[in-house]
Amino acid sequence: MNFNPERLMVVFVIAMLVLGPKRLPEAARTAARWLHEVRRYTTNVRSEMRGLLDESFQEGAVIRDELRTALAEPRDALETSAREVRSWPSELSSDLSPEHSPPTWDQGTATPVAVPDDPNLN
Repeated sequence: MNFNPERLMVVFVIAMLVLGPKRLPEAARTAARWLHEVRRYTTNVRSEMRGLLDESFQEGAVIRDELRTALAEPRDALETSAREVRSWPSELSSDLSPEHSPPTWDQGTATPVAVPDDPNLN
Protein backbone atom coordinates (compact mmCIF):
# COMPACT_ATOMS: atom_id res chain seq x y z
CA MET A 1 0.00 0.00 0.00
CA ASN A 2 1.55 3.27 -1.13
CA PHE A 3 1.15 6.39 0.94
CA ASN A 4 1.93 9.59 -0.85
CA PRO A 5 2.01 12.92 1.05
CA GLU A 6 -1.61 13.81 0.17
CA ARG A 7 -2.95 10.52 1.52
CA LEU A 8 -0.91 10.89 4.70
CA MET A 9 -2.34 14.38 5.19
CA VAL A 10 -5.91 13.07 4.73
CA VAL A 11 -5.28 10.26 7.26
CA PHE A 12 -3.78 12.78 9.71
CA VAL A 13 -6.75 15.14 9.41
CA ILE A 14 -9.27 12.29 9.89
CA ALA A 15 -7.31 11.00 12.89
CA MET A 16 -7.22 14.51 14.37
CA LEU A 17 -10.98 14.88 13.97
CA VAL A 18 -11.78 11.41 15.35
CA LEU A 19 -9.25 11.19 18.19
CA GLY A 20 -8.72 14.82 19.03
CA PRO A 21 -5.43 16.54 19.85
CA LYS A 22 -5.08 14.92 23.26
CA ARG A 23 -5.41 11.26 22.23
CA LEU A 24 -3.68 11.54 18.84
CA PRO A 25 -0.07 11.34 20.18
CA GLU A 26 -0.84 8.23 22.23
CA ALA A 27 -2.62 6.62 19.26
CA ALA A 28 0.40 7.40 17.04
CA ARG A 29 2.75 5.77 19.59
CA THR A 30 0.51 2.70 19.79
CA ALA A 31 0.36 2.43 16.00
CA ALA A 32 4.15 2.79 15.83
CA ARG A 33 4.56 -0.02 18.40
CA TRP A 34 2.22 -2.26 16.40
CA LEU A 35 4.08 -1.49 13.21
CA HIS A 36 7.37 -2.25 14.93
CA GLU A 37 6.00 -5.61 16.19
CA VAL A 38 4.69 -6.54 12.76
CA ARG A 39 8.02 -5.71 11.14
CA ARG A 40 9.92 -7.68 13.78
CA TYR A 41 7.59 -10.65 13.33
CA THR A 42 7.92 -10.62 9.53
CA THR A 43 11.70 -10.30 9.81
CA ASN A 44 11.83 -13.33 12.14
CA VAL A 45 9.58 -15.38 9.86
CA ARG A 46 11.64 -14.39 6.83
CA SER A 47 14.94 -15.35 8.48
CA GLU A 48 13.52 -18.67 9.73
CA MET A 49 12.20 -19.51 6.26
CA ARG A 50 15.51 -18.52 4.70
CA GLY A 51 17.34 -20.75 7.19
CA LEU A 52 15.05 -23.71 6.45
CA LEU A 53 15.42 -23.22 2.72
CA ASP A 54 19.19 -22.96 3.01
CA GLU A 55 19.28 -26.24 4.96
CA SER A 56 17.07 -27.90 2.36
CA PHE A 57 19.22 -26.64 -0.49
CA GLN A 58 22.37 -27.83 1.27
CA GLU A 59 20.85 -31.27 1.90
CA GLY A 60 19.74 -31.40 -1.72
CA ALA A 61 23.26 -30.54 -2.88
CA VAL A 62 24.72 -33.30 -0.69
CA ILE A 63 22.25 -35.84 -2.08
CA ARG A 64 22.98 -34.65 -5.63
CA ASP A 65 26.73 -35.06 -5.10
CA GLU A 66 26.26 -38.52 -3.58
CA LEU A 67 24.13 -39.60 -6.53
CA ARG A 68 26.68 -38.28 -9.01
CA THR A 69 29.42 -40.21 -7.23
CA ALA A 70 27.33 -43.39 -7.00
CA LEU A 71 26.32 -43.24 -10.66
CA ALA A 72 29.76 -42.35 -12.01
CA GLU A 73 31.14 -45.91 -11.89
CA PRO A 74 28.20 -47.57 -13.69
CA ARG A 75 28.13 -44.74 -16.23
CA ASP A 76 31.83 -45.17 -16.94
CA ALA A 77 31.36 -48.95 -17.29
CA LEU A 78 28.49 -48.41 -19.73
CA GLU A 79 30.50 -45.93 -21.76
CA THR A 80 33.42 -48.38 -21.94
CA SER A 81 31.07 -51.18 -23.03
CA ALA A 82 29.49 -48.94 -25.65
CA ARG A 83 32.93 -48.09 -27.08
CA GLU A 84 33.78 -51.78 -27.24
CA VAL A 85 30.51 -52.61 -29.00
CA ARG A 86 31.07 -49.80 -31.49
CA SER A 87 34.48 -51.22 -32.32
CA TRP A 88 33.10 -54.71 -33.06
CA PRO A 89 32.23 -54.07 -36.74
CA SER A 90 35.81 -53.10 -37.55
CA GLU A 91 37.16 -56.09 -35.64
CA LEU A 92 34.71 -58.44 -37.37
CA SER A 93 35.55 -57.11 -40.81
CA SER A 94 39.27 -57.59 -40.13
CA ASP A 95 38.56 -61.15 -38.92
CA LEU A 96 36.78 -61.90 -42.21
CA SER A 97 39.64 -60.71 -44.39
CA PRO A 98 41.39 -63.38 -46.56
CA GLU A 99 44.49 -63.61 -44.38
CA HIS A 100 42.28 -64.59 -41.43
CA SER A 101 40.10 -67.11 -43.26
CA PRO A 102 39.71 -70.55 -41.66
CA PRO A 103 41.88 -73.39 -42.95
CA THR A 104 40.43 -75.46 -45.77
CA TRP A 105 40.51 -79.22 -45.83
CA ASP A 106 41.67 -81.19 -48.76
CA GLN A 107 38.92 -83.77 -48.85
CA GLY A 108 41.10 -86.22 -50.69
CA THR A 109 43.58 -86.53 -47.84
CA ALA A 110 41.26 -86.47 -44.86
CA THR A 111 40.41 -89.87 -43.41
CA PRO A 112 37.63 -90.35 -40.91
CA VAL A 113 38.56 -91.86 -37.59
CA ALA A 114 36.01 -94.04 -35.76
CA VAL A 115 35.51 -93.42 -32.09
CA PRO A 116 34.58 -96.69 -30.31
CA ASP A 117 32.33 -95.16 -27.62
CA ASP A 118 30.16 -93.21 -30.06
CA PRO A 119 26.73 -95.00 -30.45
CA ASN A 120 25.98 -93.14 -33.68
CA LEU A 121 28.78 -94.87 -35.53
CA ASN A 122 27.25 -98.39 -35.36
